[in-house]
Amino acid sequence: MTSARSAGVALLGLAFVVGGVALGIAGASGGGQSVQTGFGVLIVLLAAAVAGWKVWGALESDGSTPPVPWADDEPFANPAPERTIREPPLSSDGLTAVVEEAGATARKSGTVDDGLDVLRPVLREALVDALVQGGVARADAEAAVSDGSWTDDGVAASVLEETISGPDRSFRKRVYAWLFPERVVRRLARRAMAAVADAADEALPTVPGQTAPRTVPVVQPRLEELTRGADGRLERAVDPDAVARGPRPPGGGPVDADSSPNDVDSISSKTDSSADETDANAGAVDGVRAAPTESDGVGDGEVNRP
Repeated sequence: MTSARSAGVALLGLAFVVGGVALGIAGASGGGQSVQTGFGVLIVLLAAAVAGWKVWGALESDGSTPPVPWADDEPFANPAPERTIREPPLSSDGLTAVVEEAGATARKSGTVDDGLDVLRPVLREALVDALVQGGVARADAEAAVSDGSWTDDGVAASVLEETISGPDRSFRKRVYAWLFPERVVRRLARRAMAAVADAADEALPTVPGQTAPRTVPVVQPRLEELTRGADGRLERAVDPDAVARGPRPPGGGPVDADSSPNDVDSISSKTDSSADETDANAGAVDGVRAAPTESDGVGDGEVNRP
């Protein structure tokens, strides 16, 4: 029983005691009106007790009724739908953290092997799980990883299995690994992850529709052929009809592709006549410039008179 309910029951009992004392005093005085008042108070107290019992019984569930969806311990709305996860899980977060830890370990210890010891269990587990999902028994998958038969890349096989020795390294590569072990660990991690991804793609079944041909046609024009004009609209970067139309004749206006040959001939004749008139005007100007003036042949001291 909760403290609130205990307090309510105590107050109700105290009210009954007070009512009983009032009835006793009224009966001792012998007044009929007082007796009726006492019975009325008793009925009111009884009704209040019944109402309180019903209310408290409804508030406290015995476990048979289902809880409300918004209860604190109800998983239906926990967390609340209007609240989002602060750090959403990503598929690459865990692997990225492992690679970072492997590089940091190699940098601190100064050896490549210590960094690979951090990376090896994660890649090994991922490869074994992929092979098992592809239908290979777990024992066979473990054996394939142990002997390196799961891949043709000896470097990747040596990363996932410590007992497998990788290809012989030159003196220059050994010095580089001694100077920069973290870089070597990252490079080996990329190579091993690529090999694991290839093996997983071969082992896992193909997703339905993954290799389906593209049946949706590409809408023309393509995106790389568009540019945004001065008004903000998208237009072609190069007008495909600009070369087909050719240069426009001067004064003739644009030539319509649907015009008849006679119209084209008339426009050409007008262009030729305009060119002839231009040549005639140029010749007249040259003649005026070449004509002798009245001042020609006048010596020094002579005045040209009309």
